[in-house]
This record gives sequence, structure tokens and C-alpha cells, in this order.
Amino acid sequence: MKRRIIIVVLLVVVLAAGIYYATTRRPREIPLTGIVTTDEVIVSPEIQGRIEQLLVREGDTVTNGELLAVIQPQEQRANMAFYSSSMQQSSAEVSQAEADLENAELTFEREKKLFKEGADSDQAYDQARTAYDGAKARVEALRKQVQAAGAQKEKAAIQLDYTRVYAPINGVVDTRAALQGEVVNPGQAVVTLIDPDNLWVRADVEETYIERVRLGDTLTVKLPSGVSREGKVFYRGVDADFATQRDVSRTKRDIKTFEIRLRCDNRDRDLAVGMTAYVFLPLDNR
Repeated sequence: MKRRIIIVVLLVVVLAAGIYYATTRRPREIPLTGIVTTDEVIVSPEIQGRIEQLLVREGDTVTNGELLAVIQPQEQRANMAFYSSSMQQSSAEVSQAEADLENAELTFEREKKLFKEGADSDQAYDQARTAYDGAKARVEALRKQVQAAGAQKEKAAIQLDYTRVYAPINGVVDTRAALQGEVVNPGQAVVTLIDPDNLWVRADVEETYIERVRLGDTLTVKLPSGVSREGKVFYRGVDADFATQRDVSRTKRDIKTFEIRLRCDNRDRDLAVGMTAYVFLPLDNR
């Protein structure tokens, strides 16, 4: 009987010791619930128009400079043709004006020689000089018209190029914000792209532990599948964020958090935007 009592007492002591150890021991690390995120690149047109072709779908992989969409180009092509024709016409007028100028110059030189010899009147000399000056002014004016038409043609060419929307980066189409046939405005999103090689894990660290995190630290990141990998801290917030624990009793201050970001290797493409990721922060003393 005494033996049974001793065994029960020992079991109670061991159980109590286990409970005490479990409730008082300091954890070696704490898990932080984070999320995989990145910057989205919004691809939008630079002119207003109706989408004639939308060449990508969500999930498509695109390369920098790849054609994504085409805006109806009829108006821009018409402007291009108009200014091309205007430039040709002005160039032809310049050629004719230059021929007239050459003729006026010859007449003026002849009249000037006769005037110096006293064989010509003041009126004839003045008329020849005036005609020559007028011919020079006309040539200059027409040359400026050619330049203006050329500038307008160049502008029309740029506007025509704006009807083709290209990918500004290598990436994956995340969302299609517009559909074929819709009218879009400058700056309005057509698609959004993400770079799968530029994802990171965002987590919030309580101010109690933030001094343990330094730029360049390597922490363990665990995915929902159970796979773990290393993440390197490349950002640590300098301003406290909203309180994660609200003090309703007013006996202590609210606990605020600081954002940290970790970059992980994503060559296997296991990381995806919006995925939950658990970051383990070691609590051993530095």
C-alpha cells in the first residue's frame, strides 16, 4: 500500500514539474504570421482609345517589350497620313519658292549693276530689290512650314506607336483590368504584372522583439505546405504601426508592431502572392 502511495506521489511530482517547466520555460523562438507580397506593375495606355486586341490572359508569362494590347489606330494613322502629305506639299512649295528666289536674285543683281552704271531708274532698282527680299522671306516661311509639318508628323508617329501597349518588365500577368472592346483612358490599368523573382515575405514584429531583428539577418520561413527555406531581412520599419494588442483594461500601454520584409529564393516558384508564410524569430541573446 505504501509503495503505491509513493508511486502516486512521484507521478504527481513529475507531472507538476513538467507543468511548471512547460509554463515557465522561455521559448527559443516565436512564430510570426506573414504574407507573401510584391509590387504590382500597372500597365496602362498613354492615349485614349478602344482596345482592338488584348493578347494576354491572367497567368501568362511575358517578357520585357512584349506586345500586350493594341488600341484602335485609325485616328493616329489618319493624322500620320495628313501630316506626311502636308510635309510633302510644303517641300514642293519650298522647291518652287527657291526657284523663284534664284530668278529674283538674278534680276536684282542685273538691276543693281545697271543702277550703278546710271542706266536704270530708282523705281526699277527698288522693285527688283523688293521682289528679291520678298522671295527670300517666302522661302524662309515655307521652310518653317516644312519643319512644323515634320514635327507634327513625328508627333503623329509617336501617337501611333502609343496604340501598341508593351510589357515594361519580365513578369506574370496578375490581373486583366480591361477587356477587348473597352474604351480606356491614359493611365487606366489594362493589365497588372508581377515579377515572381521579386517576391518577399512581410511580417509584423511586436516592439518587444524588434530590437532582435537587423538588416541582413537570416530567418527561417515556413510555407503552408510545411516546406522551410531561409529568408534574408532587407527592410525593417522605422515607424511603429497600429497596435496589435489593445489594452482594454487601461493598466498597460498598447503593444505596437514594426514591419519587416524578407526576400526568399523563388526559383522553384513555390511562393505566390497572397500566400501565408510563417517567420520564426529566434529569441536567443545576441
